[in-house]
Amino acid sequence: MGNRKKVIYLLGAVVLVTALFFIFYFVKEYSGDQGSEHRKSPQVQGKEPRPKQIRIVALGDSLTYGRGDPKRKGYIGLVRQGMQKELKRPVVLNNYGISGQRSDQLYKQLSNGMVSRSVRQANYIFLFIGTNDYRKTAGWNFRNINQQEMAIGQKMLYSNLEKITKRLRQQNKRAHIYILGLYNPYTENFYDAVSAQVIKKWNISIQEISEKTPNSTYISTYELFNGISKREYFSDAIHPNPRGYYLIAQRVIGELKIR
Repeated sequence: MGNRKKVIYLLGAVVLVTALFFIFYFVKEYSGDQGSEHRKSPQVQGKEPRPKQIRIVALGDSLTYGRGDPKRKGYIGLVRQGMQKELKRPVVLNNYGISGQRSDQLYKQLSNGMVSRSVRQANYIFLFIGTNDYRKTAGWNFRNINQQEMAIGQKMLYSNLEKITKRLRQQNKRAHIYILGLYNPYTENFYDAVSAQVIKKWNISIQEISEKTPNSTYISTYELFNGISKREYFSDAIHPNPRGYYLIAQRVIGELKIR
């Protein structure tokens, strides 16, 4: 009889332990599933995903650097603000404009480690170059333009731009490239009137390079300052003031293909 009681107690203990094990197991599994669902739903936790940064790179001369604008924003600083407002994302600008820079110098600049790294990371690239090529080719004499010399300078600019855009595409195959044409600041009566036609020819070369470059857009700036008062839109003979840069920025923003 004593042995029988022991067996009954033993069986009862086994049943109790087994029942507790299954209860513990199912409670753990249920709470674990609920926790994983909780982790998968950021809305439940009240957290929004971080916005993705947009990176833009600006290359060029003093017009990209922003000379003439006391705040040094230039056209590209205004473009950055416009893109940020449109995309509702942070837009990071790397401005590598250098006053006095020509296209041959810009091509060498692309070998700089910091510049090439920024180009590789960029979502959009802006290229505004050629003004100093024009000025050097003219020998800084804008009252008497030698059209033969200017034709040679036009070919050199075309060659340099071709190398620049190929290098940019090697460094970054996906970013959209915006290439700005030149405007004519030599509108006063004491300048050679032929400047207008020469700059238009140079812009044809710039546009041809843009059309040859995959995922690229040419943006004309030539018309922006026709028939306007230079006192109102320029800080000196060739550099816009903030009001002038605003005109350029608005033209660029109107041509943007952003997403």
